[in-house]
Amino acid sequence: MNTVLNHKKKFLALGLAIAGAIYVNRKHKGTRRVCGVDYPYNTVILHTWPRVKFVPNMDPFSMKLETYLRINQIPYQMDENHENGPDNKSCLPWIEYNGKRMAGSQMIIKYLSDIWDKDLNEHLPLEDKEKATEIQTWLEEHTYWVHYHLRWYVFWDDMLINMFKCPAIVNKFVRGLARWYQKKLTEEAGIGCHSDEEVKDMLVEDLRKFSDTLGDKKFIMGDTISEVDCAAFGILSQVRWCSPAECPGYQLLTGGEMQNVMDYLDRIREMYWSDWDEIMKTAKCKI
Repeated sequence: MNTVLNHKKKFLALGLAIAGAIYVNRKHKGTRRVCGVDYPYNTVILHTWPRVKFVPNMDPFSMKLETYLRINQIPYQMDENHENGPDNKSCLPWIEYNGKRMAGSQMIIKYLSDIWDKDLNEHLPLEDKEKATEIQTWLEEHTYWVHYHLRWYVFWDDMLINMFKCPAIVNKFVRGLARWYQKKLTEEAGIGCHSDEEVKDMLVEDLRKFSDTLGDKKFIMGDTISEVDCAAFGILSQVRWCSPAECPGYQLLTGGEMQNVMDYLDRIREMYWSDWDEIMKTAKCKI
């Protein structure tokens, strides 16, 4: 009898905790933060994932936006509360800036470029701007999803257990549903319907294509950095620094065949991420 009562108490406590969390979350959703009170004026508040120990951010689009902010020396602060974005969306990254809330890395860059008069593409002629847009679209709509599928579906166990040291018992509990959900996402993107080997080949082909596009240039469009480099760094940094050793993209990059791409990534990291190692050391989140 006492055992039954104890179980009932546990379930009652759990139910109250869940109800409380829902109440607090709904209350928070209805609360708008005030610029000048909750955060400073003329400072971008970047809402995204917490820092991790392999790359500053596991989200390529947050890496893209943060790189853009650093290149242009736009003041910003990180906020790990990434829920409850504009219109109650959880789209990453999203920002607050002088009372305005906005989601979507490219929309944010366009907005900040206008506000701060910081156009990274202003040096490009029209033809090169169109070419840069084509490259960025290919990286963000194909390479991103190919690597996403490999990282969070094919190499799920390697990511969680080997890289992030997730306990096997926890992985066993979440693995099935999580991988099902990830594949559902990548199927909608046109990638998850292919075999594992086909997707691996896609990543290799994309990296070789990028290497050929880059050639011996400092940046994708020449000697001066542009917006497409922010996108490329956001995605390729994940392949190089936040992929398991079994990933063919990681193997290709680090195997010596693509030294131009390795140098390119190092160049951007050294120029705009001088605190990279310090971020890795102080990262609070292991996953």
